[in-house]
Formats: sequence, C-alpha cells, structure tokens
Amino acid sequence: MNPVASKATQYMPIRVSMCYLLGTFILFLTSNIFADTPNPVYLTAFVLLAFAALWGGYVLGVRTCAKRWICVKDMTPRERRRINLFVLIGSCYAIVWGVNQIIDYGGTDPIQVLDAIINPGTAYSAKFEVFERRELNQEVNRITQILILLSVIYAMFFPGIVLHWRRLGRRVKVFSLIATAVYILSYLFIGTQKGLGDVLIFALAGWSVKRALSQGTSPQRLNGRNILAIALVGSIAFIYMAANQASRAAEFGLTTTLLAGDVSKTYLAEIFGSSFALGIYSLIGYPSHGYFGLSQSLTADFVFSYGAGLSQAFESYRYQYFGGPQNLLLTYPFRAELLTGWPAGMYWSTAFPWFASDLTFPGVLVLMLLLGFVFARVWLSSLRHMDLASLAALGQFFLFIAFLPANNQVLMQRQGFWVVLTLLALFMLRRVRPR
Repeated sequence: MNPVASKATQYMPIRVSMCYLLGTFILFLTSNIFADTPNPVYLTAFVLLAFAALWGGYVLGVRTCAKRWICVKDMTPRERRRINLFVLIGSCYAIVWGVNQIIDYGGTDPIQVLDAIINPGTAYSAKFEVFERRELNQEVNRITQILILLSVIYAMFFPGIVLHWRRLGRRVKVFSLIATAVYILSYLFIGTQKGLGDVLIFALAGWSVKRALSQGTSPQRLNGRNILAIALVGSIAFIYMAANQASRAAEFGLTTTLLAGDVSKTYLAEIFGSSFALGIYSLIGYPSHGYFGLSQSLTADFVFSYGAGLSQAFESYRYQYFGGPQNLLLTYPFRAELLTGWPAGMYWSTAFPWFASDLTFPGVLVLMLLLGFVFARVWLSSLRHMDLASLAALGQFFLFIAFLPANNQVLMQRQGFWVVLTLLALFMLRRVRPR
C-alpha cells in the first residue's frame, strides 16, 4: 500500500497560502492609505475571520479524508504515451492561442512585436484601443471563442509539463517549451502580465506536487539548486513586472503610488532611479491595495447581484445573450464607487465584496470554509492520482489564492469560468464512472 503523506506535506499549501495572504494584509496595514480606512477594526476583524475560515476548512478537509497517501508507483508505458499525447495537444493549443492573440491585437511583423515588448506601457495602452474598437464594431474572433471553450487544456498543460517533465520525450519537451514561449510572448506583446502570471502559478502547482511526491513521507528543506532556480525565476519575473508598471506609469502620466505616495525621495529611487522605483512600489502595492477597496464596500448595504458577484464572466454571458439590466452595477464594488469614489474598474477591492454581492459578508465566511475544504481535497487528490484534472484544479486554487487580495480572478474571466465548469463536469463524471 502507498505510504501516507506526512503532516507537513498535507498542510504545505495552506501554510504557504496563509503566509502570503497575511503578508499582503500586513503590507496594507503599513501603507499610506491605511490611515484613510473608514473602519479599520471592522476591516481587520473580517479579513482575519475570512483567513481563519479558509484555514479551518482546509484542516477539516484533511482530517475527514481517509485517503491521504502519496502515489509512489511510476506510470505504465501506456500512461506515458497518453501524457506525451496530451502535452502535444496542449502545446498546439498554446501556440494557436499565442499566434491568434498577436494577430488579433494588430501584430504584423517580428519588429513590431519586439517593439511592443520593449515598450509594455505603450503596448498596454494600445491593447485597450483595439479592444474598444472591437466592442464598437461588434467584432468577434471565432478562434478565440473556441479556444476559450477549451480553456481546460491550458489549465492542465502548464502544471502537467512540470510534473511529468521526466516522462516526456525529447521532441515533446522542445515543442512544449516553444509553445510556452509563444504563449508568454503573446501577452508580452500586449503589455499584460496575466499570461506570465498564469504560467508561473500553474507551474508552481505542478512543481509543488512533484516535490511532494519526490520526497515521499520525509519532507526535506530546499537544496541550493532549487533555491537558486526559484530565486532566478522570481527575480526575472519581478524585474519585468516592475519595469512593466514603470512603463505603464510613464504612458498614463502617473507619478505617485497608492501605497507609498511620492516615491521620488525614497532609497529605492536613489538606487534605481525614480521611474523604476515607481514601478517597484506599484508592483508591491498590486496585491495589497485591494483591502482599502474592501473597506469601502463594507460600508454599503447588501443588494443581490444575481450571480454577477460570484462570476463576472457569467454576467458577461448573460448580458450578451439575454440583455436586460447590467447586474454588475449591483455588486458591492460598483455601488461603493458611487458612495466613496473608489473606482471599481481601475483599482482592486479583494475578492470578498464580489462574493458578498451574492452571499452577503457573513456568507463569504461560509464560502471560505467550503473553499478551504475543497482546496485540501484537491491537493490530496493530486498527490494520490497525479491526474491532470486534479492538477488543473490545484492550479485554479493557487490562482485563487494569489489574486484573493485583488479580485475574483478565477471566475472573473471567461477562460477561468470554462475551466471551472469543465473540471466540475469531469469530477462529476468520475463519481458516476469508475476510474
């Protein structure tokens, strides 16, 4: 029988998640805008209760699960062939997505693409111009629509290639790396960090499972090689994102940041220059300023938003095909904008007021408890089966945690919406049919 995962392995995801979430909140508490928070005690109590509910649900999910073992058996040749075939399919998906996105947003030649990558602020601004033109002319890209419906492929692909890297053939490895590069390149072309962020977060999900499986029941500290690799990837991502934020600030004429105000006289400005320092402070404030938006929503009354809060993607489909009133305007962030002036479409408000728009704020605590429970079961299922569906679900939870202080990222975009729907269908099918 396979060995049972150690306690450290079972609780590793929630411990890392709590460190990250509490870190973002502490960062907010030490920022300039915290002084303007209208209800700091209420805000702090709610945030800590929400985090505690997530933790409690995770603990409950682990303790009530009888199947906590780690898969130590290697795959059969037939299973390896299936993994290689899927990686080929996922690589094709990533390439088609990347090329289609570059063409869709006006990419015509390599020089133009390179110029957009070097000037991410200009590329980011141009993206919205293209988007507004398409909205005005009601242009629809059929390829994009089909790819969105098949989004579960990309959710499985990126964590899958990390977990099963050693099981892939040499040509498949090279093809998957090219596909990943094209996918990331398409987002760099439009100056958007989402593509890079998704790849890193999904890769982290695959790496976490791979590390847990390789250690068996005896968790060990990261070795020097792993630490160096993580530091290198993290540094490259941080430098690019900070440069991206600095370029955006220059493009839109921004000179201050929400969390630190004027940064021109800070130590970072003296070391790196005012422009790059502005990008660094903007990046640091990216996952933490949403708590101020949450504080603005806590002062508003509850109005049911008919699902628009739980999923903006669902609301976009409903409004597109059925019309009627825009229920998005009923959500806490948009109503708080009218009451307080905090712009719902420009700055974050965390995911909590979005959920509360359909569940109330007390209902959000129950939701966090439930999500923590499912988070634990998905993690244990990934260790037990190493299947791509569980791995994709784990990636969605990692994405959820990463963006929790900002927005409801998973169900905000149509890609995430279809990933969740497809995974739910797969898990229901698993319940009906034996493995």
